[in-house]
Amino acid sequence: MTTTNVKSVQARWQAQKAKLKLSFPKLTDDDLNFDETHKVEMLKHLEPKLAMTAAELIVIMETL
Repeated sequence: MTTTNVKSVQARWQAQKAKLKLSFPKLTDDDLNFDETHKVEMLKHLEPKLAMTAAELIVIMETL
C-alpha cells in the first residue's frame, strides 16, 4: 500500500470513528483503536459493549 493510500485509509477511519462515537456515545478512542491486523480483536471487544455481533458492527461501519 502506498503512503497516499495509507493516509487515505487513516483519514477515512478517523471520519468513521467520529461518526461511531456520535452514534454510540459510550465508545472511547481506546475502543476504536484500529489496526487492520487487529480488526477481529477490536470487533470482539465491541460486541459485548454494544450488544451487537461482529457482522452487525461491520455493516454499520461500512454504511458510515
